[in-house]
Amino acid sequence: MVKREKANYMIQSVSHAIDVLEELCNSSGEVGVTELSKRLKLHKNNVFRLLATLELRGYVEQNHDSEDYRLGVKALQLGQSYLAQSTLVNRALPVLRGLAEKIGETVSLAVLQNGQVQFPVSVESKRPVKVAPRIAVSFAAKMSAAGRLLTAQLSDAVLAELLASNTPQDAAIRNQLNELRNGGQIIDRGAIEPDVVSISKVIRGAKNEVVGAIEVLIPQYRAKVEALMPQIDEAVTALSNALGATRGTLSSSVEKEVSRPATEDRSSRAE
Repeated sequence: MVKREKANYMIQSVSHAIDVLEELCNSSGEVGVTELSKRLKLHKNNVFRLLATLELRGYVEQNHDSEDYRLGVKALQLGQSYLAQSTLVNRALPVLRGLAEKIGETVSLAVLQNGQVQFPVSVESKRPVKVAPRIAVSFAAKMSAAGRLLTAQLSDAVLAELLASNTPQDAAIRNQLNELRNGGQIIDRGAIEPDVVSISKVIRGAKNEVVGAIEVLIPQYRAKVEALMPQIDEAVTALSNALGATRGTLSSSVEKEVSRPATEDRSSRAE
């Protein structure tokens, strides 16, 4: 039997309901029905019915003075349940905390999903001057260093489809592809995100498949990459082994630095 793509099973009304939740998640404050209708390009009546359903289930709340909507407490419950249930997060958190404590910088777990690089957990540096943690945020994968690294690990067939638009970001991944795959790391010195040095290394799990990356963010003025690499390598190896990667196949040596030409990266900021 031919296996159908999961997209063929998508239920439009459920997809629209998730669109509403995501729009509220990305908003800085409460949003009204009319504004949501404009942003989502859906009929106001449809948006109202979706909001009413989500409100009854506790996923959104209405401000009865303004009649605008915000996320409800059930949305928080979903996030907390994800953190509790995810083996990757639970194995990663103590490793990230240990690494952040050793090097004194902000450390995050990065994962790739549907063209977005997401950061389920992040440990903030305790220094007065630091890079802010990435907590429950996501970026277009091609627009961040960690996202490009993880995108490069995809199969050739999937990658060819993702890079078909032939943007400067697509070209950057293609040009670095062998280095990103063989080295399993990327070091960006203020090109994608000005004034920030980003170091990302892939994490492997069962069957040595790439399951995510550890990302370290450092203010550019104090970044000493070579001095930090042994601790980062150690953390990556420890987490990969904890996730079931085959011991002895993970190299802890510092690979050749992989960095984009500054002029090209500055045209594609991650934020």
